[in-house]
Amino acid sequence: MATLDVLLDALDRRLLAALEAKATGETIAYLCEARAWLTNPDQPHGGNVTTS
Repeated sequence: MATLDVLLDALDRRLLAALEAKATGETIAYLCEARAWLTNPDQPHGGNVTTS
């Protein structure tokens, strides 16, 4: 199983690639939410990601 550091590194690289590719706000928000779940699992997180 991957360690937390490996998962965070992979998410960070994916997030940077998405930003460079001008991904949608929704994609960026989902990647950030995934990172938040890993770094702060006991905190409430957003249910639905909405962009305008």
